Amino acid sequence: MELSAEDVTVRYGRVEALRGLRVTLHPGEKVLLLGPAGGGKTTLLKVLAGLLPPDGGRVRWDGDDVYRLPASERKRLQARLGMVFQTDALFDSMSVLDNVLLPLLRRGVPRAEALPLAQEALAAVGLSDAASRNPEQLSGGMRKRAGLARAVVARPQVLLADDPFAGLDPATSRQVASLLLSSSRGCTLVVCAPDPLPFLALPRWLVVEEGQLRYDGPPRDTDAFPEPEVTA
Repeated sequence: MELSAEDVTVRYGRVEALRGLRVTLHPGEKVLLLGPAGGGKTTLLKVLAGLLPPDGGRVRWDGDDVYRLPASERKRLQARLGMVFQTDALFDSMSVLDNVLLPLLRRGVPRAEALPLAQEALAAVGLSDAASRNPEQLSGGMRKRAGLARAVVARPQVLLADDPFAGLDPATSRQVASLLLSSSRGCTLVVCAPDPLPFLALPRWLVVEEGQLRYDGPPRDTDAFPEPEVTA
């Protein structure tokens, strides 16, 4: 699934979070989205995911203008995307297993068919023993892994991860990075982070600062970037 932003602008009041940004993500690409806090990274992910209509420009999925599609069609196509949120966005009133089941049930998959898929996703992130617990009973790292299981259970064509390492210790961050890579085989992966990550070597870097795309290319020495916020 190809995702593209064409001269996309997003405003929050008088603040322009994105300013005429253009970028295309090709099927199967692995991308690290870098930049300082408040620079526009999360806004870009939300716009590309069909969660936030831009104030200007267009977003396309395989050539379709996302925000001009009927709501039902956009929802159908949106099922091809999975998203890992910075704050895991799990429902504490539901068990971990039911949280992971939710994307499948919302797509109309019968529970009997969805259950083994959810159990498989939890096993892949090492949380089989936590299936019956509520998320509030889990550590921060376990919650991140549960959020990842929920994002990948429907086997999306695109996986978008918004700073999935926030608040994690280095060992847990490396574990989550490994799970992201193993869970995204064959699909597009975009990982958002404020700084380059030595344990997550992705072949394409995008640097977004002040709502604009400052760099698009292979990994490079961070000293080459003009702003100090993206240095390691």
